[in-house]
Amino acid sequence: MKESGIRGIFFDLGNVLVGIDSIKFAEQMRSMTGLEPGELLSAFTGGLVLDYECGRMDENEFLAGLCERTGVAITREGFTNAWTSMFLEAPLLPDKLLQGLARRYTLWAISNTNRMHFEFIRERYPILMHFHGWSLSYEVGAAKPDPAIFAHALERTRISAAEALFIDDQRVNVEAARYLGIDAVQFLNSAQLVGELRARNLIDHSETP
Repeated sequence: MKESGIRGIFFDLGNVLVGIDSIKFAEQMRSMTGLEPGELLSAFTGGLVLDYECGRMDENEFLAGLCERTGVAITREGFTNAWTSMFLEAPLLPDKLLQGLARRYTLWAISNTNRMHFEFIRERYPILMHFHGWSLSYEVGAAKPDPAIFAHALERTRISAAEALFIDDQRVNVEAARYLGIDAVQFLNSAQLVGELRARNLIDHSETP
């Protein structure tokens, strides 16, 4: 296989490795609060989620803020069940693909996430065993597209921007990575990503993930 120059592949978590069903979460929240989707959406805007995912508040503070915004006393257990219900059971990428990539490259996750979500994902999705580490917004204190979270990943992996490939479902994050000199792909589906990897000589054309 032709040398690609890539040493590390950085993956987003949500809607790249693990599918998200926000409708399921909204339905569970509506059953607890009686609020319609539009009302729930306004409760989660205004920086509340960003503060939580950048580690500026813990789970208790986040839930307290949500209760204040909705005017509903939401239990910790009820919120935990709803908050983690959004993840689809099956991962979006096949284990065989990640296993093969991990033998040749450093696999690293870069995710805007929070402790509750990440611990849930780590416990339930064995595909994370193929990753050498991660840069998480709530630990780093910065969320994509902030350059700081990309810098954290590059520093931790000791990989230069020119030696990295970043995969994310959000175009704004893809463009942020490219601005820093990182090759980046907007994830659409597994087959499309396999094509992108083959085009960069990161997997052999004879391989079938």
